[in-house]
Amino acid sequence: MRHLKKISNIHFLILFCLLLFVVRVKLTSSLFFGFLLWNLFLAIVPYAISSKVKKLNIKEISKPKLISLLFVWLIFLPNAPYIITDFVHLHHIKSTLIGLDLFIIFTYASTGLLFTIISLFDVYKIIKQKWNLKYANYFSYAVTFLCGFGIYLGRFLRLNSWDIFTSPITVLKKSMYSFNDARTWLVTFGFGIFIYLLFSIWKTQIKS
Repeated sequence: MRHLKKISNIHFLILFCLLLFVVRVKLTSSLFFGFLLWNLFLAIVPYAISSKVKKLNIKEISKPKLISLLFVWLIFLPNAPYIITDFVHLHHIKSTLIGLDLFIIFTYASTGLLFTIISLFDVYKIIKQKWNLKYANYFSYAVTFLCGFGIYLGRFLRLNSWDIFTSPITVLKKSMYSFNDARTWLVTFGFGIFIYLLFSIWKTQIKS
């Protein structure tokens, strides 16, 4: 029942995000915020993957198969917290409804963060079940900083998750070159620590 309630609330949250977009279109006759719909969809992908994986028989699934599934999940996970960076679009907006626009982006960003933490916690439990608690902790905390790096690659280098499959050499080169950019470390550790703290709080609250 608790699981069904969580799903129901998540569905309502997604619908609320969609409703806000429709309201803005009606008020402004502009589809400028269409990028939020796409980013929200990408944020749902890792959550959908982790939700499917946790329904599998973790004890029986082979480690190579599980690692492959989690690799795909990891590639898409940074898309969820990435929505936070959509606040940069505010200075391009000439709408008189700046308060509404701020609230809409805040709602989408918060939803993306929620998907990040829920999905990461699901994978944390999966790894704990398949391997052990130590691996689960190391993996989950490393992922928070990989998310930070992924956000940098997406916002500043304009790379997409699927580029690692379609243009792996380009992704590798740009990633290596980015290490000389101070913004790389600022964004990686800034967002990494932020997500790490949120995840730690979530994990503590779930256990209490």
